[in-house]
Amino acid sequence: MSSASLRADIKNLLAEAATLAGSPSSDLIYVVKSTTTGGGPLGGGTTTEVTTLLPNAIFKGYDAKLFNGTILAGDRMLVCDNVTAIKQGDTIKQGSAFYIVVNVDMKAPTSDALAYIAQVRLK
Repeated sequence: MSSASLRADIKNLLAEAATLAGSPSSDLIYVVKSTTTGGGPLGGGTTTEVTTLLPNAIFKGYDAKLFNGTILAGDRMLVCDNVTAIKQGDTIKQGSAFYIVVNVDMKAPTSDALAYIAQVRLK
């Protein structure tokens, strides 16, 4: 099975899971990436934000027995396909809630990324 067919299967399964778990009125999930250009060591510059829809993304809660150390109560797990790269420090938006990406696990058994699993925390 090629990585292209695996990526397609992951996208289809995530889309199906989002359809089964959500509703037509469910808030969509976006990643908001900020870039600052110009400025110096004391700040300044121009910050631009790019908001990208994550159509094949779902949230999952953590089991309470995992709360300690790096996973805190209220943290959520975001599972999404490989179309948009998720990085530590990115902002995730769903409805009026904003989350910061605390940790990212990129699932890539070869050089091709298949999916991203991110730990997010309410901002």
